[in-house]
Amino acid sequence: MEDPIPHSAFPASLRGTLIVSCQAAPGDPLDHTDTLRRLAISALRGGAAGLRANGAEQIAAFRAETDRPILGILKKYVDGEVAITPDFASARAVAEAGADVVALDCTARRLTAEEPWPGLVRRIHDELQKPVLADIATLAEAEAAVQAGADAVATTLYGFTPETRGARAVNWELVEAMVAQTGVPVVVEGHISRPEEVRRALDLGAWAVVVGSAITRPETITARFCQAIHEGSGHSRF
Repeated sequence: MEDPIPHSAFPASLRGTLIVSCQAAPGDPLDHTDTLRRLAISALRGGAAGLRANGAEQIAAFRAETDRPILGILKKYVDGEVAITPDFASARAVAEAGADVVALDCTARRLTAEEPWPGLVRRIHDELQKPVLADIATLAEAEAAVQAGADAVATTLYGFTPETRGARAVNWELVEAMVAQTGVPVVVEGHISRPEEVRRALDLGAWAVVVGSAITRPETITARFCQAIHEGSGHSRF
């Protein structure tokens, strides 16, 4: 096996903290840069140590409001599926907009892409001088990303790849294994809905935790409350 590629510095200020993802899907009422900027400010006032943002326009808007670290991505549709920062042009746009870290899909399915992620990791380091956060779904993908030079790994895509599709809860065994075996900061992202889960992730050794929908998507939050009402509608209140 080749020697691991040297790593850049993932922001030390994020250790032991909450990062809030301020994003909105196309067509969502919140899919508006100034609206998301206001959500980001609220999250920062609440204590978020950093932000995760999608797209150059939103990253730049957030950058104008804070010097706390921003994890930047750019989502594109590739072959009918959403891909996270799938090419160098996307990575460059994210970096130039003010992101401190470039995050990208480093799963096995992207190895056959037009611009495979191992090459993107190298170019981001060499040409943009930014650390890379590898969004993965399995331990093998995390280890491969570290071997290729990723500076941190995140569980972002667990539940969204062919091998893990349908999973809708944090895989705590995966978190523990990544902390024990990768040797780089581990970020827990995806399926976090309660504060005690953030605490559990940090207690297991995660560097930081990203929470999105449970904080910044009123539609999702409202739906959870309504679901509880419907599930209990057959029971008497007295």
